[in-house]
Amino acid sequence: MSRVINTVTIIDILKDTATGWSRNSDELRRLDSIAGDGDLGVTVELASKAMADYLANPGEEDIGKLLMRCGMQINKASPSTFGTLLASAFMEAGKSVLGRKEIAFNDLVFLGKGAIEGVKKRGKAEVGDKTMLDALVPAVEAFEQALVKGTDAMMALESTTKAAKSGAEATVNMKAKYSRASYRQDGAIGLQDAGATATYFLIEAFARSWSARL
Repeated sequence: MSRVINTVTIIDILKDTATGWSRNSDELRRLDSIAGDGDLGVTVELASKAMADYLANPGEEDIGKLLMRCGMQINKASPSTFGTLLASAFMEAGKSVLGRKEIAFNDLVFLGKGAIEGVKKRGKAEVGDKTMLDALVPAVEAFEQALVKGTDAMMALESTTKAAKSGAEATVNMKAKYSRASYRQDGAIGLQDAGATATYFLIEAFARSWSARL
């Protein structure tokens, strides 16, 4: 696949991403029930369905608006903390490519940085606070580094996924500051953050779908 893709292909990638991501809902429900209220699996199912339903007939050629409306649908269908942060990520990512009907592979770094900005602006957290940022930020940084090095697209996506996974796993040693896990006296130290894990699963599904089109 060309490194420049159009709206139709982006829609297909996002559809695949939603389907792939939702397959992890049971694992996320289990993980979240340890330190949280166990509803993250439901949130992922609702968010995935909201994306799929919208993308079935989006009637939109502007990739930026497409992503922003995905975010709006997620927020409407799943107004939980994670759902709201994810919606903010989609909306800010969309702003970075507003007005575009095609994007290049390298533009994914702008989408990633926009997503980070959206999450930080809405949630006020930083890397190390045991949140979704601990998977998202390393993934975007790894992708950008791969581009700088001139790494081929497939390996760049692999590096991105591995960084997201490592970032999620690193939350085991972190103390929660903002999530429900922060209510625990130990701050859930010793437990992997469910939000960061859900973010890893989302990135992995997106990267797998894009890789299938290279």
